[in-house]
Amino acid sequence: MVLSKYLPCYRAATLPGARDIAFTVLGVQIGLTFTANTFSSIIPYLFPYTLLSSLMIGISLLIGSYISKITSIDKITALVGSSPGGLSAMIAVSESLKGNSALVTIFHTLRLISVLCIIPFYVVHGVTQPDTAVNTEIASISQEGEYWTIILYMICFLIGWKTRDRVPASLVILPMLIIGGLQPAGLSMYNLPEVVFLGAQLIIGSYLGQTISVNDLIKAGKTCIYFLTLATFVITLGILFSYILSWWTGMARVTAVLALAPGGLIEMAVTAEQANADPAIVSSLQTIRLLTIVVILPLLFKKFKSVRQRVAEKD
Repeated sequence: MVLSKYLPCYRAATLPGARDIAFTVLGVQIGLTFTANTFSSIIPYLFPYTLLSSLMIGISLLIGSYISKITSIDKITALVGSSPGGLSAMIAVSESLKGNSALVTIFHTLRLISVLCIIPFYVVHGVTQPDTAVNTEIASISQEGEYWTIILYMICFLIGWKTRDRVPASLVILPMLIIGGLQPAGLSMYNLPEVVFLGAQLIIGSYLGQTISVNDLIKAGKTCIYFLTLATFVITLGILFSYILSWWTGMARVTAVLALAPGGLIEMAVTAEQANADPAIVSSLQTIRLLTIVVILPLLFKKFKSVRQRVAEKD
């Protein structure tokens, strides 16, 4: 998709609302993988995962701070650009802190490209331990449910759409949490045809391809090299930490890799579906990191910005 935009005969066309509907379908799909055991099963992972994920975030910020010192990029932009959070969430943070959102978009696009190139290949060819838990969960939701529950999916979309400006990735997270909460409670949810889920993934993939511009990457110049190196380093760090998480908790390696990968909730949840990982565990843990980044980091950035302003006033 990225390269096809530069073909002379290529003409891009977007269907209004298709991306939002696809995100909701993905959230529903993830929510349907939740069982009564899902929430209890992530409890043993919470402390180890939070610790390792916080270390990844801290190391990324330290490197981002160093990059700002050796380049002309302001520190806020460098810190937001180096945070291993979702693209849309980090752009929102950049806007609120008056950072350079264009550069933040480019830096996180580099991270996204790196993750999409490295992580799926690694989990398919580099991880030999299968996650058998997902097989039983998928089998348990393969039966037909009640048709009237389709209305609930529509309500999930409306809730996600209404809160999209206040809740990052609301079109995925809120349907996932709502359906994920109703499914273990015993409500027989209707399972959409597989072609619907495949179509949603195709739409999301096309949308991601449309948002990536080679021209924007070129405009960023040599600074991209620093952030591309950082992205590769953080991905490698996540893979190394996945060994620790798997050893510490007994989590399957493929699930641990996807849970710690700095690729964002949506991308890693889709990969989990295809890589025989546990999408419920991956999406739950990725949600924890997303909330940590969205809630805590902006507070830290604002605190840093206010301290820097006071120091500048004294000087």
